[in-house]
Amino acid sequence: MLTNLRTAIKSLMANKLQATLTLLGMSVGVAMVVIVSGLGRGAQLRIESQIESAGPTRITIRPGNFVPAGIDSAGQQDSGGGEPSEGVVSSGGDGSAMTDISQDEAVTDARRRITAVRKTSFRSPPTPLGAAEMTLLSRLDGVKSAAASVQGNVSIDAGAGLGASTLRVSGFDPAWPEMTGWKLVGGRFPSGSEHREGKPVMLLTPAVAKRLWAAGGDPVGRRVPVAGIPIEVVGLVDAAEDAEGSVIVPMVHVPNALAQRLTSKQGYDTITLRTRTIGVTSAVAAQAREALRAQHKLPEHFADDFRIETQSNAALPGMGSDPRLARAVHANAAGFEQTSWEEMAKSLRQAGRTFTLLLAGAAAVSLLVGGIGVMNIMLVSVAARTREIGLRMALGARSGDVLAQFLVEAVTLAGLGGLIGLVLGGIGLLVTEYGFHWATAVSPVMLAVAVAMAAVTGVAFGIGPARRAAQLDPVVALRSE
Repeated sequence: MLTNLRTAIKSLMANKLQATLTLLGMSVGVAMVVIVSGLGRGAQLRIESQIESAGPTRITIRPGNFVPAGIDSAGQQDSGGGEPSEGVVSSGGDGSAMTDISQDEAVTDARRRITAVRKTSFRSPPTPLGAAEMTLLSRLDGVKSAAASVQGNVSIDAGAGLGASTLRVSGFDPAWPEMTGWKLVGGRFPSGSEHREGKPVMLLTPAVAKRLWAAGGDPVGRRVPVAGIPIEVVGLVDAAEDAEGSVIVPMVHVPNALAQRLTSKQGYDTITLRTRTIGVTSAVAAQAREALRAQHKLPEHFADDFRIETQSNAALPGMGSDPRLARAVHANAAGFEQTSWEEMAKSLRQAGRTFTLLLAGAAAVSLLVGGIGVMNIMLVSVAARTREIGLRMALGARSGDVLAQFLVEAVTLAGLGGLIGLVLGGIGLLVTEYGFHWATAVSPVMLAVAVAMAAVTGVAFGIGPARRAAQLDPVVALRSE
């Protein structure tokens, strides 16, 4: 095999112009596959990131259940005192008899929940959310990341000379900035060790910095004394959720361990989960509910001593509405939300499959052009080396040896074209990302597939000329000019 490889390289060097043109065709085809796949994957990841940061993949858990059981989105509704909140059936549009829906999934689920044990007892005080709950929830199937939070007001030490006397301290975990899409305006994020040890560091928004230091200047590196602890500002962030929370009392963000120490709290005020896809958000919320009930050892007739909200549940109106309407809407919100997000996820997957087919078509056309170039140079090589082939066969070379020699040449040509194409594709993606500021993402699998397709193309288009060389008659070959 090494002999064939050396022979192939010598043959290509002997026909530099033809080999260069063929390499160019193959490398351009592979580079096109790399660039198009990188742009497509980058666009897809950006769209998914924007959808996720908008909230559909986020679930918030709080201690205590302050939502009346009559409008609980988990299905613990009580339809007493009003119309049935679910399972309502109407006749056909033309007034004909009702369709038999006894086996309908929605009706079956409604009947199951109506006949379930009424949850009329409440645990007081509710079980707080702590490290055990955080660990439990972060290990659920479908959870991408989890972050806890502690909030509370603290007083700035007297004589600090700042533009506020009270701060709203919000504790956060390392995963929180990525979950909420925080953008770093200046400075840095706290390190992992600073989070674990509760170091006195904080993040704040430019608006809060302006309130604390009206004279201006760079706030990064300055310190805010709270309870005798000088807390250093290490970064400025663009946090959209601070817009309302900082109107009256400025909100600053510190590691959770520090927030617990400053507010004298042992547990967490909230635990936020981010699911892997929007299609599993409702399923993860249901898993979280069952896991927390088991963790808190709640009997069947006890209501939840925690509250789970997805974005859709949190946006549903409750106050000021007809109680019967609110009960019906909230009772069916979970099923509606699950169906909606699953349909959206299905659409995204379908779009991804369609784009993959388009990529496959582009790759096939590009590599077809390169493969034709490989076949062309191999046919020319066989025609030009007919006497050489006859001489080798006269000296004892078998047809299989000749076949292997020319096949190795074709694969070597295609493989070199593939490697050059990877380099050209990488350069193209860098220019696209940093020159045109388009989102790009390189998939190692796609790179391997591109090189493998180039090698397969070399075999497919090289096997014909190689067989033609192997089937030459030695006597005829030696007599050719």
